[in-house]
Amino acid sequence: MSDNLLEAIQHLMDSGIGDFQRLEHILDSIKAGKKIYSSDQRYLTALISQNIKNESVPRLVAETKSITKSAQNLGKKLSIKTSPLWYYLPLFFNIIGGTISYFILRKIDLSKAKKCFIFGLVLFLIPIIIFAVLNFVPGMQYSIYMVKTSANDQNLRIYDVAMIDSNIPIEKIKVGDVIIFYNPGTHQEVLAHRVVEILAKDPFTIKAKGDKSSESLVGLDYPITKQEYIGKIIFTIPQVGYATKLVTGKSILITVAVIVGIGIAQHMLYRKRKLDRNNS
Repeated sequence: MSDNLLEAIQHLMDSGIGDFQRLEHILDSIKAGKKIYSSDQRYLTALISQNIKNESVPRLVAETKSITKSAQNLGKKLSIKTSPLWYYLPLFFNIIGGTISYFILRKIDLSKAKKCFIFGLVLFLIPIIIFAVLNFVPGMQYSIYMVKTSANDQNLRIYDVAMIDSNIPIEKIKVGDVIIFYNPGTHQEVLAHRVVEILAKDPFTIKAKGDKSSESLVGLDYPITKQEYIGKIIFTIPQVGYATKLVTGKSILITVAVIVGIGIAQHMLYRKRKLDRNNS
């Protein structure tokens, strides 16, 4: 870049020719190596052609065009960085938020637009995949139950979570297995007791008992048939259900407030870095 073009722009400004602020912006952009828009290029070319009368005009015009071309190529290579707050749309609204972020950002920050969409898509698919695996994959028909009342049996405590294999038929149950079943008397309450006896095989009927109970209670622990049987406990996760106690309206508001606060802090940091880059 020769100094002649910069001097020509300064001459136009000093002479009061054209829009002083626009010319000043063009001059500062050229000095900083920033993008010169085609509209500014055409504006500057017209002013130079009409108001500067010497042999250097063609060369100045050519320099103006070359600045625009190189700046445009640079603009294609550089990605415009946008606020990290855009990730919060897919975080809260999964695929819908990701789609909104994509269509808004795709022309100014395509990389972040794609990431937001993929993030929302993943959050949308995770529960669907888990549900499909647990319910439709052969041999994976599992159910999950959380202990909600004081359990005096099988070392189960309140907030323990038990995974049940509903794929095991009642005919395969043996003495010593811990099963989940509906109360034979009410068919409403769900119980978890250990099998202590096979009462009959046609129809298959079993008797259960709590480990800390002295004896089985009729109408509570037996008779358990296929109608009452739910499945066999294959393993338990201690106290993981305690998290449900924390999920209250107040805790949700606090969690959302913290997440939003972190997002605002990230956005402010992003703005500060952007301002520092522009001033450097």
